[in-house]
Amino acid sequence: MAINPTQALLTGFAERANRPLAQRQIAAGTEFALGRREGPHIWNLEGTHRLLDCATTGGVHSLGHRHPELLAALHGALDQGYDAGIWTMPNAPLLALHDALAACAPQGLTRSVVTLCASQANDLALLCAQRATGRRHILAFAHGYHGHLGLAGAATGSESEGIRTHFALNEAPIRFFHTHGDLAELESLIDHTTAAVILEPFDYESWRLPPASFLPALAQLCRQRGAKLILDETRTGLMRSGQMWMCNHTGTAPDMLVAGKGLSGGLYPVGALLMTQEIHEACINSHAYGWANSLAGNEIAATIALKVLEIVQRPQTIANIAALEAATRQRFAALIQRHQGIFTPATIQGGIATIGLADPSHAAVLHKRLFDRGVLMHSTSTTEPHVAKFLPVLTAGPAIIDELANALDSAAHSLSN
Repeated sequence: MAINPTQALLTGFAERANRPLAQRQIAAGTEFALGRREGPHIWNLEGTHRLLDCATTGGVHSLGHRHPELLAALHGALDQGYDAGIWTMPNAPLLALHDALAACAPQGLTRSVVTLCASQANDLALLCAQRATGRRHILAFAHGYHGHLGLAGAATGSESEGIRTHFALNEAPIRFFHTHGDLAELESLIDHTTAAVILEPFDYESWRLPPASFLPALAQLCRQRGAKLILDETRTGLMRSGQMWMCNHTGTAPDMLVAGKGLSGGLYPVGALLMTQEIHEACINSHAYGWANSLAGNEIAATIALKVLEIVQRPQTIANIAALEAATRQRFAALIQRHQGIFTPATIQGGIATIGLADPSHAAVLHKRLFDRGVLMHSTSTTEPHVAKFLPVLTAGPAIIDELANALDSAAHSLSN
């Protein structure tokens, strides 16, 4: 029997590229290789299965797949003669991007370093914290995720996604706190050896939000004890929460902030580390090669990122995110009422949506049930509370929430039978 293009590609990946990636799809019965893609939808190579993308690769495709304005910006950059550039020579789009990041940053973060991805930015942030403070130890949330590179990989405590023990990164000077939102725990851990506290504004596993007082109080505690506060807004930034940065909801001003994923527009790798001028001078400008990368911040990358920043800050984008949030609240509330043994309330803020799972065993099968019904979900949490997680396209109309809710409704019926 002849195998189809998706099966052939998965077989090749398993043999010659990434066996665990291919095996996860095969084991789950969710074999899919990307073919056509447009806005909030993706199709398989054969064109026989369409999915509503509510994973968006953690926010990489927050503005949708192949956004027309971003495609035009990319073509324009190429037509203008741009390429990977020469990293030792300045370029105008990169300088404009630095200015644009400073203009939309939380208070005090007037400088930035443009990287290839958020993992690089997180690694650099931790290095900067050590140099700026003269201290060594880092505090990170035990269930956080900050990437797979260097100190960023060491600061990722997630057992399911982290690589600390796999590559012996547990030798790095990382300590972990275990309750996101518990200031008392951090008060007992931040001492004269602590260079920085790094965390996302929400719990990476459950996407649960901490008390509104937590981040401002943590920022003050870090200042009092001489540690730097690093907020990783890779998933929560760029208007995902309804504001440019999730920390804006509480008026929190960190010492450094990491952006990535969506900054790429889903077309070209871009990440960024935003920081104070003081840290920038101490870490970047005080050494001839304080940070260097042959490809990061080139003209094409900067052009795409600039257009992303423009689009996400438009009033119509912000209004659309508010409409998505309202639709999600309404439809999820109805689902919770209709399927009380299946769904429970969870977190909804801007374009961040979770729905609780009354039975933890449903987490293992919901992905497949939704996949069969034309929805690609982000994930389910591996810690309590057990939730299903969704990151819909921020520029799509509220009709996509109906599409998602209808699939959840049908999946819930199948789970209760």
